Amino acid sequence: MIQESRFLIEMADTVQEKIVQCQKAGMEFHEELHNLGAKEGLKGRKLNKATESFAWNITVLKGQGDLLKSAKNEALENMKQIQLACLSCGLSKAPSSAAEAKSKRSLEAIEEKEGGEENGKLRP
Repeated sequence: MIQESRFLIEMADTVQEKIVQCQKAGMEFHEELHNLGAKEGLKGRKLNKATESFAWNITVLKGQGDLLKSAKNEALENMKQIQLACLSCGLSKAPSSAAEAKSKRSLEAIEEKEGGEENGKLRP
């Protein structure tokens, strides 16, 4: 999972940029689509259907770009949570930076509530 998340994080921006480029090219082409379709002999319903299908495909591209961006953000969040979990469980090497040391200190500051109270409920 970590390897796949790293791959997603590393590649997402490049793929996202390619999607945006395709979307922009499609939008430029869309302006001429009606004239090109008419020039190729499409009329009436067929021309409208081709134009609608093309517009739908552009919309799908945008949606896929948005999903990719969300997936990257989710992978980043997952990696942060994994790192924090490793730090809190002592599964990590000694902190190599001030940020890691600060994270470890803040996790150590979390103490269990006294009196058996957990999540606002008393244990019997």
